Amino acid sequence: MTIIDSTDLIGTIDRVRLGLFADALIKGGAGFPSASSVDVPGAWIDRVLAVRPDLETVIVSVIEMDGDPEQVLAQLQLEQRATFDSFAFAIAGAYLINPRIRKLLGYPAAIPESNPAYPDEAESYLEDGILDVVINRGPIYRPTP
Repeated sequence: MTIIDSTDLIGTIDRVRLGLFADALIKGGAGFPSASSVDVPGAWIDRVLAVRPDLETVIVSVIEMDGDPEQVLAQLQLEQRATFDSFAFAIAGAYLINPRIRKLLGYPAAIPESNPAYPDEAESYLEDGILDVVINRGPIYRPTP
């Protein structure tokens, strides 16, 4: 995996203005922080743009619009829905990949924990006969080359 310097990736984005727009979408509350307080306009939007560089033009075009971010986004939502959706997708994605937010939401870790079956767990699947059809059919597979 190549590490990308964020200044090379999105040098054209005004991160302060992006933070205002991000906070207009994700204000925070109910125990959750706002988008800018978890660095959405910094490291996390960089990660989104590393996999979806096509969204950079949308982000730049939105934050360059004159006016209050909330009003601009409301107008976009009504008049240019595809642009609004792409912008919101990028911001929400950057917010949701933040480990702090994932933890607050109860999302599993990036690497799942091992959850082995209990020693007698398989027998419970055989008790009701639900797998009898599969057992009677026998193995079906195609050998690999």
